[in-house]
Amino acid sequence: MNNAKQFFKSYRFLQLLTGLTYLIMAVLAMRYTEKTIIQSVQLVGIFSLIKGFFELMNRKKIALRTQRNQYSALIIGFVDILIGMILVMNTTLDVTSLAILFGVWFICDSVISFFMLDLAKMIAMPYYYISLIVDLVGCMIGLLLLVGGESLIINIPSLIGNYFLLFGFTKLIGGVINREDLHSVK
Repeated sequence: MNNAKQFFKSYRFLQLLTGLTYLIMAVLAMRYTEKTIIQSVQLVGIFSLIKGFFELMNRKKIALRTQRNQYSALIIGFVDILIGMILVMNTTLDVTSLAILFGVWFICDSVISFFMLDLAKMIAMPYYYISLIVDLVGCMIGLLLLVGGESLIINIPSLIGNYFLLFGFTKLIGGVINREDLHSVK
């Protein structure tokens, strides 16, 4: 019983939970067409709000784990909350504005994640390299959405779903590799 409580309070559990949430968002995003994704962005907005609040609340724990202040978690949290509020409140967004909004969000999230790669390096070097590659691909997907918009061969929901899929698998891999729960504050 005590081990279960520790697991649910651990950083490892949060990584696994975040990874599963990203995967659910990926499936939802890939399921929709360009016409129906507009109606589903409020779900993504709610996820973004939750993720943003999690980043803000977890900032102090990250600082304790890394032995230095983590402003990147603060910035990611505010960006996620801002994007989430826009997605939840603004129901009149068209596909082009959604592509721009998601492009900005993905680029911001990926670039700021570069500054948190030291956490991945502490878990394992392969996880660090995977995270680095996924952050680079996330920047490219964001640029494609930002610049290409509706003129891409790949449709917008597919790009959004692939982004969530990549980041979801990365979080799941981190949660599985982090068996020693290196980043939990005891």
